[in-house]
Amino acid sequence: MSALGRIDQVGIVVRDLDASEAGMRRVLGLEPHTRTENTYRRTTYRGREIDATVGVLLYDVRGLELEFLAPRTSGNVWQDFLDERGEGLHHIRFAVDSHAAARDDLHSRGVETYQEGESMRGGGVRYAYYDSVPFLGFLLETLNPGGAP
Repeated sequence: MSALGRIDQVGIVVRDLDASEAGMRRVLGLEPHTRTENTYRRTTYRGREIDATVGVLLYDVRGLELEFLAPRTSGNVWQDFLDERGEGLHHIRFAVDSHAAARDDLHSRGVETYQEGESMRGGGVRYAYYDSVPFLGFLLETLNPGGAP
């Protein structure tokens, strides 16, 4: 396999976090461990710097994180997906040892960076979304939890 590590998150884009939270409670009996609004400052979107805000619900499902994302601003990876494909599976995230190695590997496979920046975790942790939609129907995300470049 490529330089990608283990899958640690599945992301779903939605219009309404309240409806998603109610649905998770009804269908799976789960409560979110986190509900927040995140603003990613100076993130790179399609080669230009932006600020992007997204509402987030996080659930732990047997060690796999389910993330529900509701975009609050336009011109970002989450709103684009919602506009183009509607609600649904947005990304699968991989924990990687090296952000640069994962990026280089995906670029060599013809999968380009869509949006990337500093994670809300801080400490040098970075995230990146890759435009794998033409190949897989959803995006790939990488996160370097150890903060290595």
